[in-house]
Amino acid sequence: RSRAAQVKIPGLQRITACCAAPGKHTETFVIQPAPDCIEVASTRFWALCHFNFTRLLFPARLVADHIGVSTNIVLFWLTPWRRTDEHLPLSHVAEVIHVRGLFWDAISVESSGGLNPLGVRGLPKSAANFFVEHVRERLNEVGTAAPLQPR
Repeated sequence: RSRAAQVKIPGLQRITACCAAPGKHTETFVIQPAPDCIEVASTRFWALCHFNFTRLLFPARLVADHIGVSTNIVLFWLTPWRRTDEHLPLSHVAEVIHVRGLFWDAISVESSGGLNPLGVRGLPKSAANFFVEHVRERLNEVGTAAPLQPR
């Protein structure tokens, strides 16, 4: 008798499970999020206060990792398969704008081209602060290159 084996690979988890038939195994691959991935979502209480039924069911999400910044926004509650997924690589991020409100905050990530910024409103204050600090640290890491040698 063999037990279910679980092998972990960075970024990929391979799970081998035993089937009912002897000697048969089923393999399933599960992609795990990166450990440096940070996600912030609009609050449902904000959606309730603004009478936004779509955000009540499907909060808008802003995700930052070592590659870039992405948004995941459902357009209408009745058709959740219609969603806007946008991605902006860190090399193209020009500015991270943190708009502070009385109860909730908003974050807007502008590209170096200046068109179509990624933005989410109704974020909790602490999560928005942490997200902005994280993205700005990442931008400083990407932006610091070796100084040019004069000839």
